[in-house]
Amino acid sequence: MLKTYSLTKDTLVVSSESNIKNSSVVYVYGDEREYIESSEHKYDFKIGNILTFDDQVAYDTMIDQNDEKSLIVSFLFPAVHEGGHLDNLTTSVVFLVFKNKLIIFTKQKLKFIPELLSNMVLRDVNNFVEEVLLKIMQKDFYVMLNDLRGVKEKIDDLDSEISTSGRLRPTFGDLLTLQKYMIALSTTYKANHKALDFIKKNFTTIDDINFSTKKIIDELYDTSDTMDRIILGYSQYLANLENMINNMISYQLNMIMKTLTEISIVLTIPAIIFGFWGINVHVPFEKSSYGVLAVLIISAILSLICWLLMRRKTYL
Repeated sequence: MLKTYSLTKDTLVVSSESNIKNSSVVYVYGDEREYIESSEHKYDFKIGNILTFDDQVAYDTMIDQNDEKSLIVSFLFPAVHEGGHLDNLTTSVVFLVFKNKLIIFTKQKLKFIPELLSNMVLRDVNNFVEEVLLKIMQKDFYVMLNDLRGVKEKIDDLDSEISTSGRLRPTFGDLLTLQKYMIALSTTYKANHKALDFIKKNFTTIDDINFSTKKIIDELYDTSDTMDRIILGYSQYLANLENMINNMISYQLNMIMKTLTEISIVLTIPAIIFGFWGINVHVPFEKSSYGVLAVLIISAILSLICWLLMRRKTYL
């Protein structure tokens, strides 16, 4: 699918797809193989391959026949879903940045991009490409920060579940999901930081960076550093939580083994007694009609005494 936007005064407005050559911003998503292949041939970049990168970013400069410089840069957007495979935790967003045109590529539609572009009011019309790209990254970082807040709530829920529930099997699924979040977000933050470094360094190859653009970049760096600190803290907490769960499992296993050991030792007493009364010699109660009952009572009493003594002596 294609969505095109034209710059009218200081506002981006949706335009007709038939006027794609004169559009200021083009958003390409889904199976637009023909347009992607055309762009690859025109700009000599494997955009399709870049879109498949889910753990790294791509960036480079281009020089056309008129010696005008442009940029290609991608960043990662987290797309973590419960039960998702590790290979599909993030999606790449690719930008072709020209002096007066911006082309955006994604494998699947990201709702926040067309919502952000529609009727976007720009501060600096002369450098609108830089401003649009940075605002998209700013929105992406805002979404990632909200994802972090969601992870905090999930961690709290997991903590409560461990405290109130004796069954740990469901907890492992929740813990695995949270660890997937950590992998996706951590990979995304590190990769996007590299893309941000490239943008800051190379925007001057298109035009002089202005104050508002520099301010947005500084805010993105601050947000990135904040998310790095938060993700580090959450990862350490989850690691400690995993150790605690393993300790709880070991404790429960030890309690089971302890109970089985108690049963084995206590049952040894009746076995000894029954064996004693079964030998081919004269023994008490051998001629009594209540001999079997007496032996059972004696066995039960001795077993109980043995169990109480071992409990008191903390052998079990």
